[in-house]
Amino acid sequence: MRGVEAVATDSLLLLRAREALAGGALDAVALMERVCSLPGAPVQVAERLAEALFSRHGDFARDAEGRWFIANDRERHAIAAAEGIVPPSSVGERGRTVRERREAASASGGDDVLLADMRFAVVDVETTGTSPSQRDRVTEIAIVQVERGEVTECYETLVNPGRPIPPAIVALTRITQEMVRTAPPFPQVAAEVVGRLRERVFVAHNAPFDWRFVSHEVERAAGVVLRGDALCTVRLARALLPQLPRRSLDAVTHHFGIDIGARHRAAGDALATAHVLVRLLHLADERGVSTWRELLALLQGGRSRASRRRSALPRGVDVDPTI
Repeated sequence: MRGVEAVATDSLLLLRAREALAGGALDAVALMERVCSLPGAPVQVAERLAEALFSRHGDFARDAEGRWFIANDRERHAIAAAEGIVPPSSVGERGRTVRERREAASASGGDDVLLADMRFAVVDVETTGTSPSQRDRVTEIAIVQVERGEVTECYETLVNPGRPIPPAIVALTRITQEMVRTAPPFPQVAAEVVGRLRERVFVAHNAPFDWRFVSHEVERAAGVVLRGDALCTVRLARALLPQLPRRSLDAVTHHFGIDIGARHRAAGDALATAHVLVRLLHLADERGVSTWRELLALLQGGRSRASRRRSALPRGVDVDPTI
């Protein structure tokens, strides 16, 4: 399955990587600290991010201990044959690039996916305002995983926005300047965020708002741009609950009898939205909508021509640098 991708905007990350590796091989954590200014990233997150950023470029390879080093394609294959070094593109399904997995899926005739088999990342952010282009920043983010129709784990963290939080926002979210003073700035959590979004469909209640802030923060922090499929539960509620006069999170959760533990806090809203998503997908299934292609057609008011122009498989979050 494909999810959201993060695409490098230019070759700056590759230049940083070449400079970092000029002095010798580095493990993924050290490499991502030098390249993306992400100190202390979890090992698995750093490895996934490095793999996605550099696996398709012949200048980079990994040795048997998983450390990255500089090698062109000819050198890489020669060293691999002689010393057992594993090129990134040959490390199995987990290490295959997004494009390779897509081509394999297309070749096997897989042009759709059951909603019951899909993986979603339900996101909510609290911010200093409404416009990242006007220097508004994230103050809190939560990502809830939904798999096979079940809400699983929830990741949440306060974020130091690097700017004052307006009093009206403090009154709404109850997130104060003191609370975020010692919180990590977004660059320190960017790798974790991308790792938790990777290869999942991005979901939020009013998804354009959350997508805009998350993608803007990721681009500022790591120099990559998120792209892929996003699912808005407001739109989904509009299609499946036409009888409701409003589709705000309060209105939809009230309709389903879902409790919001902490309204206008990232984890509370994201968990509530995740449960709303599960209920809406159940409603869709009752109406005979059981695949991603059919869901797209439902959201388009039955007009599925656009979904037929490309594969119906959703594109989830990943890092896919195109240089």
